[in-house]
Order: sequence, then structure tokens, then C-alpha cells
Amino acid sequence: MEKIISILLLCFLMTNCQSQQKKKEVKNKPTISVKSDTEYFLGIWKFVEKKYLDGTEKKIYPIHECMKKYDLVFEKEKGNIFLTKNYATGKDCTIKSSSGKILVTINQSSFSYLDADLKRNDQYKILSKDKFSIVYSDILDGKIRDIEDVYEKQK
Repeated sequence: MEKIISILLLCFLMTNCQSQQKKKEVKNKPTISVKSDTEYFLGIWKFVEKKYLDGTEKKIYPIHECMKKYDLVFEKEKGNIFLTKNYATGKDCTIKSSSGKILVTINQSSFSYLDADLKRNDQYKILSKDKFSIVYSDILDGKIRDIEDVYEKQK
């Protein structure tokens, strides 16, 4: 009987501790007057800036000339949303490559898709009617940092 009470008490404590875990969320999503996040993303988005957090200070990372030619294309086809990533590489950024159309699911603060064999879930923040950023953590200048890649809608 004593063992059963001990096991039940242990299970009760474990379930209470697990419910206290914090989830990382993207904060401060501005209200933009669009029909939905899905409609907001449709079109061509050009990579314009990389920001990172250095302690408490936000800094702008100098981007390579070829990175300025990166863009994301969101298209709607037969009720599905597709993402195409376009890149430029090489000495004078003349080598162009593309991911091809990738089926993407857009949620309130993230979009998810398969990139090669890996499932990606990119967190985003809507900054204005024609700017959004993808938020992630990565190693930059030898330190793990919070990074924000900013994209601007092309007209």
C-alpha cells in the first residue's frame, strides 16, 4: 500500500512540473488589416536586412552582395500555398538557383514546409504592410544569437 501511494505521489508531482514549462513565442505581432496571414504573404519578398541581438543591443549584420538578391515567392495554386526560394551565388552573383515550388502551411506566427528531407518551421513577425521578418537562433560571429532576417514585398 505504501508503494502505491508513493508511486501516485511521484506521478502527480511529475505531471504538475511538466505543465510549468514555458513555450517560446514570437511577441508583439502588429495588427495589419489583411484578410489573413496567408493572403498577406502572397507575392515576391526580397531579403533586405539581417538584424541580431548582441546582449541587449540590436545590431545590423553586413550582408554579402549576393544575399541582397535572395527572395521568397509565395503563390496560391488550387487552394494550396507554395513557397519558392531564389538564391544568387558566385563571384559576381550571376549563378542563380531555386528551391522549386514547396508546399507551405502558414499559421498565426509560423510557416512550415519540407526543405529537402527536413521539416522546417520558421517563426515570423509581421513588421508592416510590406515587411516581415523570420526569427531564429543561430551561430553568428562565434556566438549563439537571436537573428531576424527582414524581407520587403516587391511591387
